[in-house]
Amino acid sequence: MSRRRYAPRAQRVLDEPAPRSGRSEPPPVSRSRGRRVGRVLGMVGGGACVAGVLAVGVFPTGSFLDQRSDTAESQSRLEVLREQNEALEQRIGALQTDAEIERLAREQYNLVLPGEEAYAVLPAPLPPLELPEIWPFGPLAPPTVDP
Repeated sequence: MSRRRYAPRAQRVLDEPAPRSGRSEPPPVSRSRGRRVGRVLGMVGGGACVAGVLAVGVFPTGSFLDQRSDTAESQSRLEVLREQNEALEQRIGALQTDAEIERLAREQYNLVLPGEEAYAVLPAPLPPLELPEIWPFGPLAPPTVDP
């Protein structure tokens, strides 16, 4: 028994006579063209996957870093506000005492207790202001003589 050798498919298609129905069959797709199409589809799919990974993983990183810096800034402002609240609470506690109320009344409102005398020390008067006798400071018209 002898083995039959078959021609490659592309060669067999070309060697066979065309069908008689008037229609011709489209030429078969060669393997190299199929591989080329597969490579192109693989590259397009891989590019889409890379773009998806970038969209999900890399691009939000900028907003994440911005949020992290905003959070640190907010934390520092919160710490300052807490310190101010603590100082104000201490001030409120001090204002509840009679000694602090008396001190503020004497310093800010010049009040005295009954039987005490209040004295106000006025500042020294300012020295007289000497201005030149020329126009912006002196008269424009010559002085008039009174009879």
